[in-house]
Formats: sequence, C-alpha cells, structure tokens
Amino acid sequence: MNMNKSNFEMLSEVFKHRVIMDPRTGDETWKILEQAIHQIYNHNASGLNFEQHYRQAYNMVLNNYGDKLYFGLVATMTYHLREIATSIEGTHGDFFLEELSIKWNHHHNSLQMIRDILMYMDKTYVPKAEKTPVYELGNVLGKMLIGN
Repeated sequence: MNMNKSNFEMLSEVFKHRVIMDPRTGDETWKILEQAIHQIYNHNASGLNFEQHYRQAYNMVLNNYGDKLYFGLVATMTYHLREIATSIEGTHGDFFLEELSIKWNHHHNSLQMIRDILMYMDKTYVPKAEKTPVYELGNVLGKMLIGN
C-alpha cells in the first residue's frame, strides 16, 4: 500500500483526536466492554469489532477511567473463572483432566483476545498504577480460582 504524505497525515489526525468523556459515558463504555468480555468467554467473539473495542478502552484510559476499566476487568474475569471452576467440580474420574485442559485452554484463548482489546491499558495504566498486566492477571486469578 503506497500512502502519500497527505493520506498519512489524515490518518494520523484520526488518532490524535482526543475524545473527552463525561462520567456517564465512562460507565456506558465500560458496560460495552464488559459485554464484549462476556462474549469472548462465551465463545461468541466472532461478531465483535476488536478495533472499536480497543478504541473504547483507549479512550477510557486516556480520560482517567483506567481504574474503572481495570477493576471491572478483574470482576468480570473472576465471575467467569468461578463459573469455570464450578463446571469442572462436577466432572469426575478420567474426564476431570480432559475437562480442566479444555477449560484452561479456552481461558488462555480468551485472555489473548481480552489483552488485545486492553493493550493500551496494559502499556500505560498498568505500569503507572503498579497493577498486574492483563494476561498475567488472568493466569493468577485462574490459578487461584480454578487451581484450588
């Protein structure tokens, strides 16, 4: 793809535009992202617009809603990991390890997609707030909630 300077400048202007959020918009944006995370965990990610969700998460962090985004993620992941733990508890015998492996692999695939959406939060908010990065957070929570 051959971009001349004017096309490149126009494209870069799109990303320079800063969107200011009011508190209601921050809450609404989190609800959209929360639903996207639920869709990912429910094996229904094919209809998601990852670029749009990345932009929403980017704007939340840029407008100082990083705490809401991060702690919302923790709560949503915890909810799904508890569901996974409950479903595994009902499995016995030889099927236990197979079910555990399937669920753990799905959790890791979900983490990769969630990390892609929240990449900007991982790069800016997480180090500044001294939080655990998304993928590592998912592993730690998974080991705590599924491993016990």
